[in-house]
Amino acid sequence: MGIGSVGTFASWTDDVTVAGTTFTAGTLDLQVNNVDSYATTTLSMSAMVPGTTSAEVLTVKNNGTVPSKYTLTGGLTGTNATDYNAAAANGLLLTVRLGGAKSGATCTGGTALVTDQPLTSTTTTTILAKRPSTALTASGGNEVLCFQVKLSDTAPSSLQGKAATATFTATGTSDIS
Repeated sequence: MGIGSVGTFASWTDDVTVAGTTFTAGTLDLQVNNVDSYATTTLSMSAMVPGTTSAEVLTVKNNGTVPSKYTLTGGLTGTNATDYNAAAANGLLLTVRLGGAKSGATCTGGTALVTDQPLTSTTTTTILAKRPSTALTASGGNEVLCFQVKLSDTAPSSLQGKAATATFTATGTSDIS
């Protein structure tokens, strides 16, 4: 005689799917006066004499989707750029004012970020170190900067008739802090 048993072993299972999770990288789009490449002659000066100034207001804007910090570099190019290099503190001097306004050929008001920094033939000279991302928040954060260039009151006679072109570059970096 034998004893037997018949049984069924079963377990239930169920799955759930999580869908719709999309990952999209943010964008960083730094602009000056609402364009990606800005050229100006407003800051230019001709027939300079010692003490002559010129000014222009430029707006650095974050048109991207992520907060941005930025650095501003600049300097002089052209055939006579090295002549201004040799003059250093007696050559072309740059002042940048945050929130400043143009009044004739000078910048007024706002906060001085740079005062009388010599422009040299090194176009990668740091003018403004990392500006905080609180200024360039995503989608439209901006800083209004007034640039003033002055031919030093003590410019040497050797600069007479010498021309150079100033170039400035704003370089943005995303900020996740």
